[in-house]
Formats: sequence, structure tokens, C-alpha cells
Amino acid sequence: MTQNDATNPYALFEGDTGDMAADARVAAIALKRDRYITGNLYDLVLDNREAVVRSLNNDMLELVENRHYRIMYATPVSESDISMRALKTRASLTREEAATLAYLRIRVLEYENTRVPAGEWVVSFEEIRNALTTGAGYLAGRNDEEGVLRKISATVSALTTYGYLTKDENDDNMYAVTPLVPVVLDRELAESWLGASVEDAEANPYDSETDMNNDVMSEDDAVDTGDIVESESADGDGETR
Repeated sequence: MTQNDATNPYALFEGDTGDMAADARVAAIALKRDRYITGNLYDLVLDNREAVVRSLNNDMLELVENRHYRIMYATPVSESDISMRALKTRASLTREEAATLAYLRIRVLEYENTRVPAGEWVVSFEEIRNALTTGAGYLAGRNDEEGVLRKISATVSALTTYGYLTKDENDDNMYAVTPLVPVVLDRELAESWLGASVEDAEANPYDSETDMNNDVMSEDDAVDTGDIVESESADGDGETR
């Protein structure tokens, strides 16, 4: 250990000039690498909030927290006059992805109205397909069944990558809906995107504010949702949406 290491109480390796404790570094790295954090990592941020926020700010990121769902994620700073690119940047969802996310938000509302805990929020591939292809679904009336199925499969895969769904290890047709869905998308915006009405459902008192563009889905092919693109990470995996 060098003299500098000996005088730096936070040093974890030779030549380390960092000013963050190990737990704070673990939490900050997780926020920068992952779509969101919860559980023990959430608690680490609470215990080291000042240092973690400072680290995020150095990378042009800010912390978003939802206390009800105990979820945190890092999002690019919103100041429009800053030309510097953040470690993560905003992305857009396709219309199919946005419609599916809206359906998942309504599904979560139904679960919450019946007091189903977040760990039991599930949805099947068939339910997602039916929501998109029947009634007022975004893909309803399409004649190319194989093309529609491919598009829905790609949409579900994308939402899994973005952290809104997790695949059931025992059933390829089933998915868990993560608490990230209600955190980033409020009920009113979900209704406007989906073209659905859940006015008869009990209002959810824990609807969170969303950092997304609150405009109704436009005619554009992509919809700005404030979703995150992760820039090249420390492990060199490259850019992932």
C-alpha cells in the first residue's frame, strides 16, 4: 500500500484516490449499470445517499426514488441547455412497446385493487397478445398473423430487456410484471396510450409521478417514454437499450 493509500480511508486498491466507501460504490455502480435497483441495494443508497448522488451527478445522472415500491433508478439530467452526454441517455419505445407497457400498467392497477402483492403480478404471453390484437388493441385487425406474432414476441422480449417484465424460469409463456411499470407510468397516461377506460376501477392512491412525456401517443413510429439507454459500461458490453 502506498503512502497515499494509507492516508485515504476509502482506498480499496493501490493508487485509489476515490472518496466513496465500498458500499456507496456498489450502490452507485448498480444504479449506473442496471435499469433499476431494489431490496438491499435500495437500502445501501439510503445509507450512502449523499455520496451516491454525487457520483451520479458526476456522470450527468440524477436519482429517481419511489418509496412506496422501494425502487430507485438513475436518469439523465433534464436540463436542455447541457450538451454533454450522460452515461445513460433517454430512448423511445415503439408504439407496440408503449401499448404493451400501458396494458401492463392497467394490469398492475387491477392487481393492486385486489391487494395482490407485487411479487405475484404475472401475465402470460397469450394475455399480452389478446390485449394487442382484439377489440381496440393496437394490432387488432391485422391480417398477417405470423407478422403480428413476430412483432409481439419482439415487443415482449424488448420489455423484458428494459426491466418491465421478467421471464418465469419454469414456464416460457409466463412473465412477472416488475414494480418498475407503475413507477414510470401513471394510470392516466396508460389509459390514453391503451385507449382503455378503467374509470370504474378503484383509484390507486400510490400512482407515482412519471418522468415520461405526458403526450398521448402520436402518429410517430416511436414514443418518448423516458426509457433509458445504457452507454458503454465498465464491463465493455457496449450500449444496450
